Amino acid sequence: MNGIVSDNADSLKELNNDKPRTRRQRKALPSLPSTTSATEMVDVEYSCKVDTTPITWESLPLYSVFSLSSDGSFPQIKLSKSRRFEIRTGNSHPCGSGRCYRVMF
Repeated sequence: MNGIVSDNADSLKELNNDKPRTRRQRKALPSLPSTTSATEMVDVEYSCKVDTTPITWESLPLYSVFSLSSDGSFPQIKLSKSRRFEIRTGNSHPCGSGRCYRVMF
């Protein structure tokens, strides 16, 4: 078994011309500009369709967009069977069960 390992090591040295393997450092990227206030942000409106009948949390597929209210306000995404992601705030929260309305953009 040692012969197999040494054969592989010898073939790697032949490919590298007996040079030690070095890793390249990543280049530093310039920082992205950040907005300093809400007045610099752009208002955007999206239209979507909201299902009229509620479904159970368990039957909602993963990564589906849903709302807890029938008007589709505050859309969220189901991350796992016990977590949801709130789009408005960008935070994830625990969620166990209940009813929700599917939202389709």
